[in-house]
Amino acid sequence: MGQQQHTDVGHPLTEARITCPTCKRLLRVPTAGAASRPRFFPFCSERCKLVDLNAWLDADYRIPARPDEESEDAMSSGEASS
Repeated sequence: MGQQQHTDVGHPLTEARITCPTCKRLLRVPTAGAASRPRFFPFCSERCKLVDLNAWLDADYRIPARPDEESEDAMSSGEASS
């Protein structure tokens, strides 16, 4: 006998399609809740997760920041008094 899949008509299984941030592979993620997400979400595998972590640790990714105007004013006034 073949296996039968039981589906509940009242609760359709919905999926979101996302791409792995590292390798760009298409993933289908159930939208039912966090417990049903893949183990390495949002990555497709442990390898992709570690590649991303390594990029952060090597400072390949940077968050742009503007210099604080107050610290520039303090530096310029401190240099003038010396």
